[in-house]
Amino acid sequence: MLEVTDDSGFLALVVPTSYETFVASNWTLDQILAHFKAQMGRSSLLIWGTGLEGFWKVDLRLKPSRVKGFREVSGPLQVLGGSMLVTNYESLTMAAQFKDVTLPEKHQEDLLVSLPDGEYTCRIIQMFDPEQDEIAGDEQPDFVVEILKATGKPAPWESIPWFKVDG
Repeated sequence: MLEVTDDSGFLALVVPTSYETFVASNWTLDQILAHFKAQMGRSSLLIWGTGLEGFWKVDLRLKPSRVKGFREVSGPLQVLGGSMLVTNYESLTMAAQFKDVTLPEKHQEDLLVSLPDGEYTCRIIQMFDPEQDEIAGDEQPDFVVEILKATGKPAPWESIPWFKVDG
C-alpha cells in the first residue's frame, strides 16, 4: 500500500518518461488545466479529484477485482520506460513551474511503480464519500487503483474526474 500526501485535493498517475512537465514559471490555473488535458490526451497522465485534502492510502492492484467503492472511473495510460508514478498536484505544479524539477521528486521515489511498457486501463476506485465525516479505517485503502493491460483503446479523459471549477 502506497501513502501519498495531498494538500490540494488531487491525486495522479504519471508516466515520468513521457509526461511533459514544464508549463511556465508563472502559469495560470487555465494553463495548468489545459496542460493536464493535453497530457491526459497523450495517455501520460490520469489526475482526479479526491474531494478533500488528506494523507491517502492507495492500494495498487495488477489483477482485476470486484472492489466496489463510493465512485470509480477508468482511463488509459501508456507506460514507456518501465514505470509509473503515483503523485499529487503539488509535485505536478512544481514541475510545471520549474524547469529543473523532474518527476519523481526525491521525496516521492518510493511512489514509483515498475511496470512493463504497454497500454493499460487504470480503474480508480474511491472507497469513501468525501462529503461524509468518516473515511476508511487505518487498515483500509482510501483508493484502489487497478492497473490492467488494455484490451481495447479506452478514450482519453477530456476533463479531471470528480473536480468542479467554482465560478
